[in-house]
Amino acid sequence: MIGIFFLLILLRIPYYLMDIPITQPELLWQLLGERMTAGNLHFADTIDSTGPLSALVYGINQLLFENSLLSFSLISFLLILFQIFYTNELLIRVNAYEESNYLPAFIMVILYQLSFDFMTLSPALMGNTFLLLAMGQLLRLTSVNANTVPAVLLMGFWAGIAFCFHFSYLALLPFFILTGLLVNGFTFQQLNLLVTSYLLPFAACAVFYFWQDALSEFFRLYVVLGVKIQALYHVAIKDLLYIFSLPLLLTLFGYFLNNTMHRMNVNQQKQNQLLFLYLLFNIATFFLMERISPYQFVSIFPPIAYFTTHLFTISSKRMMQQSMAYGLLLIIPFIGYSWVFYQKNEPSFERYKVNIDAGRDIPKDSSVMVLDDNLDSYNQAKAASPYLNFRLTRLYFEGMDERERKVRIYRDLKRESPDLIIDETQVFHLWTKDIPHYRFLYENEGAGRYRKIR
Repeated sequence: MIGIFFLLILLRIPYYLMDIPITQPELLWQLLGERMTAGNLHFADTIDSTGPLSALVYGINQLLFENSLLSFSLISFLLILFQIFYTNELLIRVNAYEESNYLPAFIMVILYQLSFDFMTLSPALMGNTFLLLAMGQLLRLTSVNANTVPAVLLMGFWAGIAFCFHFSYLALLPFFILTGLLVNGFTFQQLNLLVTSYLLPFAACAVFYFWQDALSEFFRLYVVLGVKIQALYHVAIKDLLYIFSLPLLLTLFGYFLNNTMHRMNVNQQKQNQLLFLYLLFNIATFFLMERISPYQFVSIFPPIAYFTTHLFTISSKRMMQQSMAYGLLLIIPFIGYSWVFYQKNEPSFERYKVNIDAGRDIPKDSSVMVLDDNLDSYNQAKAASPYLNFRLTRLYFEGMDERERKVRIYRDLKRESPDLIIDETQVFHLWTKDIPHYRFLYENEGAGRYRKIR
C-alpha cells in the first residue's frame, strides 16, 4: 500500500504544475468559513446551501489554517487516502474476490485523476467518507454470521451524517431502504431502526438550530429549497461525459462479464447487486445537485473500482492484466490532464474559475456585497454579504411576504453595512424601494454599482 500512497502523490504533480486558479465553489467555502468564525450562524445569518457539518468543518479550518487552498489540498488528500484504503480493505474483508489484492486501491488512485477538483475539500468528498462507512456496514450484512442490529444502526447513522455534509446524498436513503428490503430481507423492526438512525444526525442539527432560534431557516434553506433550487452548471454535460464515459463503460463491461463468466457464491452475488445499485443511485444524485461539477461525482469511484477490478480477475493471462493496468494508468490520467488544458482555453471555464483580475478597481479595505452568483469580486475585497448563494437567496425571498422580506433586507444591510454593492441582477432598487433610509444611503454609480455615501 506504500506504493499506492506514492502513486497518488506522483499523479497529482501535473495538476499542481498547471497553475489551476481557485474555483467559484472553493471561494464560497472560504467565505463561509470566514463568516462562521466571525460569529455568523450558518443558514440564519448566511444564506447558502452547504451542509451544516461541512460548514462546521470550514469554520474550524478557518480558525486553524485560514481556509487556505493548501489546507484544502492536504485535508482532502488524507480523506482520499482513507477512502482508498478503507474501500480496498472492505472488499478484502467481505471476500469480494477469489484472492485478496490491491487492485481496487490502484484503480481508485487512477480514478481520482479524472479531474483536478477531486483534490479539494468539498462537501461531496467529506460526505463520501461516511457513505463508505455506511456501505461497509451494508456489505458486512451479506455475511452469514453478521450481527444485524449494530450493522443496521451504524449504516443508517453514517448515511445520515453524509446527508448532513452534502444534501444530494439524500438520494442514497431510498437505496439503503430498498437494498435492505430486497437484497438483505430486512424486517419491519430493522427498517425502522435504519430510518431512525438515519434521522439522528439531522435531528441533532435541528436541535442545535432550535436552540439558536433558527430552526425554520435551517429546515427551509437546507431541505425545502434544496430540492427546488435550480442547478448551476459550472461545467457542461459534454465535459462530464468526456470525463466519466470510459470509467462507466469499463464498469458495465466488468458487471456483465462478472455475471456471465464468473461463478459467484451467494454472498458475492449480493455484493454484485448492491454495488451496481449503489452506482446507479449515486449517479441519480445528479438530480439533487445544486452545482454541477466533476467533484460532485466522487462517490461513484468505489463501485467503479469494484467492477473494473473484475476485468483483471476474470482474465488469467498475466500479460493481459499488465496491459490493462498500464492502459488505465496512461489513459485515465490523460483524460483529466487533457480536460484541464482544454478548459483553460475555453470561455466556458469562466463559469467555474475565479477571475483574479476582477474587482481590482475596488478600493483597498472596502467591504463589498455582491448580488449575483459570480463571486469574483470577493477575491479582491472583504465580503460583507449574507447572500453567498444568490440563487437560493432569491428563492428564499420569493417565499416571504413583502413585510417579512423588507425586515430581512433591512436587517442584513444594517448588520453588514457594505461600502459597495455590486448588483449585476438589478434587484437592489426593487428590494429597497420601500426602505427610504437605504435608498438615500447608497449612490448609484451606474453599471450595477451602488456606493455608500460618506
